[in-house]
Amino acid sequence: MTTNVNQPELLVDEIEVDDRPPMERLPYWARATNPIVRRHLGLYWRTLPPEIEPLLYITGTWIALLLLGIVAPFVTDLATTVIVVSVLVIPLAIIFYVRSLFSIAANSAAAMSDEIRNNTMHLLMSTPMTVDQIFLGKAAAAIWRKMDDLILIIQAAALFGPPLIIMHYAGIFTLRDGGPITYILVIVFTVVSLLRIIIEPVMFGIIGVTIGAFVPFRSTAMTSAVAMVGFYFLLMVMLQQLNLEYAVASMEAVQQATEATIDAANFRLVLAVLQTIFVDLVLPLLLPYAIIRGFIRLVGRHVQSL
Repeated sequence: MTTNVNQPELLVDEIEVDDRPPMERLPYWARATNPIVRRHLGLYWRTLPPEIEPLLYITGTWIALLLLGIVAPFVTDLATTVIVVSVLVIPLAIIFYVRSLFSIAANSAAAMSDEIRNNTMHLLMSTPMTVDQIFLGKAAAAIWRKMDDLILIIQAAALFGPPLIIMHYAGIFTLRDGGPITYILVIVFTVVSLLRIIIEPVMFGIIGVTIGAFVPFRSTAMTSAVAMVGFYFLLMVMLQQLNLEYAVASMEAVQQATEATIDAANFRLVLAVLQTIFVDLVLPLLLPYAIIRGFIRLVGRHVQSL
């Protein structure tokens, strides 16, 4: 029997390794080297792109612990002992996150307002970049200015977020009593919370660009963009709090139900759980995506009509 000595080399050649620099792995509109982005960055063009590997390691560890907790609940109990740290770290991270979003919205609005006021938007539209890439590039420039803060925030959310998520939904999805589905839901809640930190800055950047396109006065555009950030979070917090109270009330109704009312109480509980999943999992991702696509189309029509 003969051995093909070239086989290992062939297997190595078949493996596709992405050896590009981290900046070139980003979409072109999101790169700090993009001319439309760089013209707004100033000294911030030296900011390094985010490292994804640490975030993946942290999130993967939590997912492994939660999956292991399905068969060995004490593992999750030990892991969630960091809840004390989470209670201290996450509120501070939220404050810095909202502050970063204020800055992103304001800087995007200011950049776009300057383009409209200086009548340079049509000059940008004559470049090879599409209108969508121009608007996204202006949002990316504002995000790059806060990139260091956003990296720390998303790492803090990945490291200390899951215990706080478990505590927040303890009245609805108890790990011990709910079975495997509750562990899966905590994992999904964790992933969605991290995705929000990625998509929401883009959304508020586009909101700022939209306001700047319609309001040529720099200070007014910036103030309006910041107000939109506050309104969005106020609306989401109120909606989630009302939904949580409804879910807790539905659970109490099931516990106090009689044989005659148990079916109606169970139906109300199922409806409350589905509503919670939609409000806390689907809406925070679907709404920003819809706003980004819709506002880009709106600004494109408005700018082309100038």
